[in-house]
Amino acid sequence: MTMNRREALKTTVALGGLLAVSGGILAACERERPTTATGALSSRQQDLAEEIADTILPKTAASPGAKEAGAGAAINLLVSDCYEPPAQQRLVAGLEAFRAHCEERFHKPFAELSRKDREEALRVVAAEAKQALPDTHWFSLMRELALRSYFSSQVGMTQSLRYIQVPGKWVGCTPYTPGQPAWG
Repeated sequence: MTMNRREALKTTVALGGLLAVSGGILAACERERPTTATGALSSRQQDLAEEIADTILPKTAASPGAKEAGAGAAINLLVSDCYEPPAQQRLVAGLEAFRAHCEERFHKPFAELSRKDREEALRVVAAEAKQALPDTHWFSLMRELALRSYFSSQVGMTQSLRYIQVPGKWVGCTPYTPGQPAWG
């Protein structure tokens, strides 16, 4: 069987592309995993993250809060599986600094603070994050993780948003009633 030059080039390029893709997949599998059994966050850090998320997204008469949605475990999973080590380290260091700040300022852990004191502590750190460069402050990542974990949970999707399982029919013009939740 003879092969002309064009067919040989096609085969070589296809084989090279296949090797490049498989090499990328294997390199992704070799990425170093966190050393703790629970993920990037320790159980103490996960609990603090959940308390922060619950302060950002509290339980209301109309919907459950972030705690009821299991935001702490989801945040730990997201940060462990979807973020690179520098972002993981930034979040861990930020949570630890925030824990120390709360205990120094209020003389008790964040979880034991009143709603007012929790909100005050978060307002201070949110103001710091706003003044920092984008993607450099831990609280920006924390807020993003809180929102993602809550609104992608079953509780967030079905009880805070108006969820309709796909596939569904297309209704181009839907009446809006003031006060109704957004679509998820």
